[in-house]
Amino acid sequence: MKETRQSLAELWQLLRIKEQKYGLDDLSLTERDIFQAIINKQGKESQISLESVWKNCQHPRATFFRSLKKLREKKLLNITKDIKDNRKSYISVDSRFLN
Repeated sequence: MKETRQSLAELWQLLRIKEQKYGLDDLSLTERDIFQAIINKQGKESQISLESVWKNCQHPRATFFRSLKKLREKKLLNITKDIKDNRKSYISVDSRFLN
C-alpha cells in the first residue's frame, strides 16, 4: 500500500511538471477536462466536429462554450467553420499536444 501511494504521488508530480511545461497549469479543472476530452476524441485526425465533442460532454452547454472560449484565447486550440455549411464548426488542437 505504501508503494502504491508513493507511485501515485510520483505520477501526480510528473503530471504537474508536464502541465507546467505546456502551460496548462493555469487552466481550471473544467477547462482541463474539456481539453483532455477534445484531445482524446481528436486522436490522429487533424480536426473533429464541435458537435461530436459537445454531444459527449458531461458539462452544461454554457460551461462547455465558456471553457472552449478560454482555450481558444490561450491558443490551445482553433475552431474553424465548414466551407459549405456555416452552421458546422471544427476543432483542431495545437500540434504540440498531439503525438
